[in-house]
Amino acid sequence: MSQIDSILGLSGLEILRVDPGSNQMQVWAKPKRRQACLYCHTGHVRINATHTRTLKHTRQGNRLLLVHLTVPKYHCQSCNRYFRHRFPGIRPRVRSTESYRLEVFEAHNGGVSQSQLSQTHQIGSATVERWYQHFIKRRVSEMSSRPCPSVLGIDEHFFSKKKGYATTLVDLKNHKVFDVVLGRSEPSLQAYLTRLKGKENVEYVVMDLSETYRSIVQKYFPNAKIIADRFHVIRLVNHHFLKLW
Repeated sequence: MSQIDSILGLSGLEILRVDPGSNQMQVWAKPKRRQACLYCHTGHVRINATHTRTLKHTRQGNRLLLVHLTVPKYHCQSCNRYFRHRFPGIRPRVRSTESYRLEVFEAHNGGVSQSQLSQTHQIGSATVERWYQHFIKRRVSEMSSRPCPSVLGIDEHFFSKKKGYATTLVDLKNHKVFDVVLGRSEPSLQAYLTRLKGKENVEYVVMDLSETYRSIVQKYFPNAKIIADRFHVIRLVNHHFLKLW
């Protein structure tokens, strides 16, 4: 793999020409080989036409990387259908690669303002916001489809004066926060717990001595054994000893 191939990080491309430039690095590329038919998956295809797409890609230092990509349009001899070449990491009809969009999202998520990103990445503020919302929705979707951990910790904490309390669910086996949900009563958690996947695979739930959480676990995690958190047990014992004194 050449140095420019490793910089691009896009597989299946043949580099035709590179112009380093002072403000922009430009790369011209085309597919290394023809693609099988998207519909019948046979290799009996011929190139019917080509067009060029210009895509913004990940920045190299202070320079924006532009990729001029030759895109063949194929005609399948077997099923008589037409389709365009598909590239991994590049969505159809989008003028930037997924790597570039993710770079903008991570920068904005890390605190870089929309106006600053507009200058450094040559995109509008509305585009920054749109891409940010797109990746946020994707991550929320990915998180909501995760299976529940086998060893689950449940505890409450004060969230804010306006929102009140929240419930924290922890993957105790991997020592990671699994999710944080507003509310600590069954009505406030019902919608979340109903759509939570893998509840039947939870083996243990570690929690305090709250009767509310106990009833929630018994209802939504039928196969789980409840384990009282030792911190709360010790605190309860100390409380009773202090009352005796």
